[in-house]
Amino acid sequence: MKTSRRVYDSEAVDVAEAARGMLDRAADVAPERVAAERRAFDMLCAAYFSDPRQALAPSTGALGSGPLGFGGPEAEQLLTPVFLAAASAVGAYLGDKAVGASRGVIRRMFARPTADVSAEEGALDAGSAGEPAEVVRLDPEQWREVRRIVLRTLVRHGGMPQDRAELMAAAVVGDGLAGEAPQ
Repeated sequence: MKTSRRVYDSEAVDVAEAARGMLDRAADVAPERVAAERRAFDMLCAAYFSDPRQALAPSTGALGSGPLGFGGPEAEQLLTPVFLAAASAVGAYLGDKAVGASRGVIRRMFARPTADVSAEEGALDAGSAGEPAEVVRLDPEQWREVRRIVLRTLVRHGGMPQDRAELMAAAVVGDGLAGEAPQ
Protein backbone atom coordinates (compact mmCIF):
# COMPACT_ATOMS: atom_id res chain seq x y z
CA MET A 1 0.00 0.00 0.00
CA LYS A 2 1.36 3.38 -0.96
CA THR A 3 1.44 5.94 1.83
CA SER A 4 1.07 9.63 1.22
CA ARG A 5 3.47 12.01 2.87
CA ARG A 6 2.45 15.42 4.12
CA VAL A 7 4.67 18.33 3.25
CA TYR A 8 5.75 20.30 6.30
CA ASP A 9 7.75 23.47 6.62
CA SER A 10 11.42 23.11 7.46
CA GLU A 11 10.88 23.91 11.15
CA ALA A 12 8.32 21.11 11.48
CA VAL A 13 10.67 18.72 9.71
CA ASP A 14 13.45 19.62 12.15
CA VAL A 15 11.10 19.16 15.13
CA ALA A 16 9.95 15.80 13.75
CA GLU A 17 13.54 14.62 13.21
CA ALA A 18 14.51 15.76 16.72
CA ALA A 19 11.51 13.87 18.13
CA ARG A 20 12.53 10.79 16.13
CA GLY A 21 16.02 11.07 17.66
CA MET A 22 14.49 11.38 21.13
CA LEU A 23 12.36 8.31 20.46
CA ASP A 24 15.43 6.38 19.29
CA ARG A 25 17.31 7.33 22.46
CA ALA A 26 14.31 6.37 24.61
CA ALA A 27 14.65 2.80 23.31
CA ASP A 28 17.35 2.30 25.94
CA VAL A 29 14.71 2.49 28.69
CA ALA A 30 11.48 1.50 26.88
CA PRO A 31 12.44 -0.75 23.95
CA GLU A 32 9.04 -2.39 23.31
CA ARG A 33 7.14 0.87 23.55
CA VAL A 34 9.55 2.62 21.20
CA ALA A 35 9.45 -0.24 18.70
CA ALA A 36 5.66 0.03 18.53
CA GLU A 37 5.72 3.80 18.10
CA ARG A 38 8.38 3.75 15.39
CA ARG A 39 5.90 1.98 13.13
CA ALA A 40 3.31 4.73 13.69
CA PHE A 41 5.72 7.68 13.83
CA ASP A 42 4.59 9.38 10.60
CA MET A 43 0.91 9.05 11.53
CA LEU A 44 1.56 10.40 15.03
CA CYS A 45 3.50 13.35 13.56
CA ALA A 46 0.65 14.15 11.18
CA ALA A 47 -1.83 14.10 14.07
CA TYR A 48 0.43 16.30 16.20
CA PHE A 49 1.13 18.90 13.50
CA SER A 50 -2.52 19.14 12.49
CA ASP A 51 -3.61 19.78 16.10
CA PRO A 52 -0.93 19.70 18.84
CA ARG A 53 -3.41 20.30 21.66
CA GLN A 54 -5.59 17.43 20.55
CA ALA A 55 -2.59 15.12 20.10
CA LEU A 56 -1.39 15.90 23.63
CA ALA A 57 -4.81 15.71 25.29
CA PRO A 58 -4.85 12.96 27.92
CA SER A 59 -7.12 10.01 27.51
CA THR A 60 -10.26 10.13 29.64
CA GLY A 61 -9.84 6.48 30.49
CA ALA A 62 -12.56 5.01 28.28
CA LEU A 63 -11.45 2.36 25.84
CA GLY A 64 -10.14 4.04 22.71
CA SER A 65 -10.81 7.55 23.97
CA GLY A 66 -8.55 10.55 23.54
CA PRO A 67 -7.14 11.92 20.31
CA LEU A 68 -4.70 9.09 19.73
CA GLY A 69 -6.16 6.82 22.34
CA PHE A 70 -6.36 3.11 22.20
CA GLY A 71 -6.30 0.52 24.91
CA GLY A 72 -7.72 0.68 28.38
CA PRO A 73 -7.25 3.14 31.23
CA GLU A 74 -3.89 1.58 32.11
CA ALA A 75 -2.48 2.49 28.68
CA GLU A 76 0.29 5.07 28.84
CA GLN A 77 0.44 8.30 26.88
CA LEU A 78 2.22 7.92 23.57
CA LEU A 79 5.81 9.17 23.59
CA THR A 80 5.92 10.57 20.05
CA PRO A 81 3.53 13.53 20.55
CA VAL A 82 5.23 14.29 23.87
CA PHE A 83 8.67 14.26 22.22
CA LEU A 84 7.32 16.49 19.43
CA ALA A 85 6.18 18.99 22.09
CA ALA A 86 9.55 18.71 23.87
CA ALA A 87 11.47 19.26 20.61
CA SER A 88 9.35 22.34 19.89
CA ALA A 89 10.01 23.70 23.38
CA VAL A 90 13.75 23.04 23.11
CA GLY A 91 13.77 24.80 19.74
CA ALA A 92 12.02 27.82 21.27
CA TYR A 93 14.48 27.85 24.18
CA LEU A 94 17.48 27.75 21.85
CA GLY A 95 15.97 30.48 19.69
CA ASP A 96 15.42 32.66 22.77
CA LYS A 97 18.99 32.05 23.93
CA ALA A 98 20.41 32.74 20.47
CA VAL A 99 23.06 30.11 21.03
CA GLY A 100 24.26 30.46 17.47
CA ALA A 101 22.05 27.64 16.32
CA SER A 102 21.19 27.57 12.69
CA ARG A 103 18.11 25.87 11.29
CA GLY A 104 18.37 22.16 11.85
CA VAL A 105 20.54 22.19 14.97
CA ILE A 106 17.67 20.85 17.07
CA ARG A 107 17.57 17.81 14.79
CA ARG A 108 21.30 17.23 15.19
CA MET A 109 21.18 17.59 18.99
CA PHE A 110 19.22 14.39 19.37
CA ALA A 111 20.65 12.40 16.48
CA ARG A 112 21.90 9.04 17.67
CA PRO A 113 25.65 8.74 17.09
CA THR A 114 26.70 5.84 14.91
CA ALA A 115 28.81 3.06 16.42
CA ASP A 116 32.03 4.44 14.98
CA VAL A 117 31.43 7.99 16.26
CA SER A 118 32.16 9.07 19.81
CA ALA A 119 29.44 10.75 21.89
CA GLU A 120 31.12 14.14 21.61
CA GLU A 121 31.55 13.81 17.88
CA GLY A 122 27.90 12.73 17.69
CA ALA A 123 26.91 16.37 17.94
CA LEU A 124 28.87 17.07 14.75
CA ASP A 125 26.91 16.72 11.53
CA ALA A 126 27.93 17.24 7.95
CA GLY A 127 24.58 18.94 7.37
CA SER A 128 22.38 18.53 4.38
CA ALA A 129 23.58 19.08 0.84
CA GLY A 130 25.81 22.12 0.72
CA GLU A 131 25.32 22.96 4.41
CA PRO A 132 28.60 23.32 6.31
CA ALA A 133 29.34 21.05 9.26
CA GLU A 134 28.02 22.38 12.54
CA VAL A 135 28.71 21.42 16.12
CA VAL A 136 26.00 21.80 18.74
CA ARG A 137 27.79 23.80 21.39
CA LEU A 138 25.89 24.33 24.58
CA ASP A 139 27.40 24.86 28.00
CA PRO A 140 26.47 22.46 30.82
CA GLU A 141 23.80 24.82 32.16
CA GLN A 142 22.13 25.03 28.75
CA TRP A 143 22.19 21.21 28.47
CA ARG A 144 20.66 21.02 31.97
CA GLU A 145 17.90 23.37 30.83
CA VAL A 146 17.28 21.24 27.73
CA ARG A 147 16.99 18.23 30.02
CA ARG A 148 14.60 20.13 32.35
CA ILE A 149 12.44 21.06 29.35
CA VAL A 150 12.24 17.42 28.28
CA LEU A 151 11.53 16.33 31.87
CA ARG A 152 8.74 18.90 32.36
CA THR A 153 7.17 17.92 29.04
CA LEU A 154 7.23 14.22 29.94
CA VAL A 155 5.53 14.92 33.28
CA ARG A 156 3.06 17.54 32.05
CA HIS A 157 2.02 16.14 28.68
CA GLY A 158 3.05 12.53 29.10
CA GLY A 159 1.54 12.09 32.55
CA MET A 160 4.70 10.25 33.54
CA PRO A 161 5.63 9.84 37.21
CA GLN A 162 8.62 12.00 38.17
CA ASP A 163 11.05 9.10 38.65
CA ARG A 164 10.15 7.52 35.30
CA ALA A 165 10.37 10.92 33.58
CA GLU A 166 13.83 11.49 35.12
CA LEU A 167 15.02 8.19 33.69
CA MET A 168 13.54 8.95 30.27
CA ALA A 169 15.01 12.48 30.19
CA ALA A 170 18.43 11.09 31.10
CA ALA A 171 18.16 8.60 28.23
CA VAL A 172 16.99 11.25 25.76
CA VAL A 173 19.32 14.12 26.65
CA GLY A 174 22.07 12.28 28.49
CA ASP A 175 23.54 12.86 31.90
CA GLY A 176 27.04 13.52 30.62
CA LEU A 177 26.04 16.37 28.33
CA ALA A 178 24.12 18.00 31.18
CA GLY A 179 27.15 17.66 33.42
CA GLU A 180 25.32 15.43 35.89
CA ALA A 181 26.26 12.09 37.35
CA PRO A 182 24.18 9.22 35.95
CA GLN A 183 21.21 8.34 38.17
